[in-house]
Amino acid sequence: MMGLKSLLKDTYLRSRRALLWLFVFLRKTIVPSKSEIKRLLFLRHDRIGDMVLSTAALKALRRGYPHAKITVLASERNFDILKHNPNVDEVLIYKGIPWFLREIRPRGYDLVIDPFVAYELKQALMTYLSGGKYRIGFEEAGREVFFNVGGPATSPPKRMVDHLLDLAVLAGGKREGCEPEVFLSDTEIQWANDALVEKEIRAHDLIIAIHPGAHYPSQRWPAERFGELSRTILERGEAQVILLGSQAEEVLLHDVKKIAGDGIQVFSGLKLRDLMALINRCDLLVCNNSGPLHIASALKVPTVSMVGPTVTPLWLPYGENNVVLNKRLSCSPCNRAHCKDHECMESITVDEVFEAVRSQIAHIRPKRKIKGRSIVKRQN
Repeated sequence: MMGLKSLLKDTYLRSRRALLWLFVFLRKTIVPSKSEIKRLLFLRHDRIGDMVLSTAALKALRRGYPHAKITVLASERNFDILKHNPNVDEVLIYKGIPWFLREIRPRGYDLVIDPFVAYELKQALMTYLSGGKYRIGFEEAGREVFFNVGGPATSPPKRMVDHLLDLAVLAGGKREGCEPEVFLSDTEIQWANDALVEKEIRAHDLIIAIHPGAHYPSQRWPAERFGELSRTILERGEAQVILLGSQAEEVLLHDVKKIAGDGIQVFSGLKLRDLMALINRCDLLVCNNSGPLHIASALKVPTVSMVGPTVTPLWLPYGENNVVLNKRLSCSPCNRAHCKDHECMESITVDEVFEAVRSQIAHIRPKRKIKGRSIVKRQN
C-alpha cells in the first residue's frame, strides 16, 4: 500500500511539474532591493516545532532588514512561541483564505516569504494572493511559478533549520550566528521554579522531564514504555522525574503515571508558555519527535528522543547534546499518521532509552549549574 501511495504521489508531482514547466520557464526572477523592503510577511501558520525552527530564519531576516517591520502569520497552536522575540514586530493569527484576502492583501507587503518545505501549492499561492512585490519560497514541483525571487531547492536532504536559513539568505537575510531560540521572561522562569517547589522538587535536584505526546499517533513511543522508563529512573535514584503534557494529553499522562508510580510528579493541562518554562528548568527532556523536542533544543536543554516514521535528517533536533534513537527500518521514514504495525517505534526498547538517559546524565552532572542556566534567553 505504501509503495502504491508513493508511486501515485510521485506521478502526481511529475505531472504537475510538466504542466507548469512552461510557466516556470518563462518566469522572470528579480533580486529584492533592500531599500524597498519596509514591510515583510513570513508565513508560518502550522505547528509548534516548525515555528521554533523558523526563529533562526527570522533572526537572519532581522539582521538583513534591521529597519523593516517583520510580521509573522502564525496559527492558534504556535503563535505563543514568538512571545518576547525581538526579531518579530507583529504576529497575526491565520483565519482562512477569505480572511487572508480581506486582511493581508490591503497591507501591501514588500516581501512575502513561504518557508514551507512541502510540495503543496497552497502556501505558495498565498504569497501570490498577498500582492507582495517580492515573493520567495522553496522551489519544488512547480511551486516556484508563484514566486518572483529565486529560492532554494528542497534537496539535498538536510536539517530543517539549514533549509530555512538557505531561504532567508536568498531573501536578503544574514546567516552568521543564527540558530533557533525562544525567549522566557523572568516572571515565567520564576513561575516554573515555584511550580517545582510546590511538588517538593529542590533547586539542587537533577530533573528529567518526560513528554510522551506527539502530533500523530505514529510518532509516539508507547505510553507504557514511558511509564516503565520513568519508574526505572526513579527506582535507581538517577533523578527526579516530571511528566509534562497539555489538557489534550491528560489521558496519555494518566497511562504513563499508572505504570511509573507515585514518585513521578505530573504537570498536566499546561499552556505552551508554561510548558516552555518547565522544560527550561529541567536538565534533560525525554520525548518523541515533537514540538517540545525543538523547544528544548532551542533552550539548550539536552534531549533523548525516539524517531520512527519522521523524515530524517529534516526533523532531527538542532544543535548538540541531543541523542536520537532510530531503528532505520526499510519502511521508514513513511510519514504516515497511523501505522498498524508501528514496528519503527515498538522496536525501541526501554533498556535502550534508559542507557541513552544514563549517558546524557553522565555528561550533564559535571556541567550542571545549580543556580539557573546562563544560556537561557530572557526578556521582560
